[in-house]
Amino acid sequence: MCCVLLYPLQVEMLKLVFIFLLICLFDAVWLTLRFSAHSDLFQKIQKGPLTIRWFPALLVYVLIAFALYYFVFELGKEESRDVTKAFGIGAALGFSMYGLYDLTNYATLADYTLAMTVIDITWGTVLCGSTAAIVSYLFRTR
Repeated sequence: MCCVLLYPLQVEMLKLVFIFLLICLFDAVWLTLRFSAHSDLFQKIQKGPLTIRWFPALLVYVLIAFALYYFVFELGKEESRDVTKAFGIGAALGFSMYGLYDLTNYATLADYTLAMTVIDITWGTVLCGSTAAIVSYLFRTR
């Protein structure tokens, strides 16, 4: 209902922007709350202080946003009108993306912990599912 005066392409672009902003906002809060755990782990792995390459980090969020938009709101266009189904598709995608990242780290980095693997996969599942559900709710059509 919020977008009745916008053209369809504008609505779709707005969805993508909302997805990106929500992911960045939620992940910023999460990473702030978990900073010491992440920092300690990566300091142990890198043998030095945690350093972040900001441009690749930004690209990660862009890729997550595009993937959520495409799989939830393009391929799952009909399903995405139902908030619960949108959550499910987003959660499955988050589980897959974060699972790929974390299980690769766990398999290849000796100091990457099982606890971090499980916590981060769970977070990715909740982050992507919740983002999809919120955007589905905000852009629902009656």
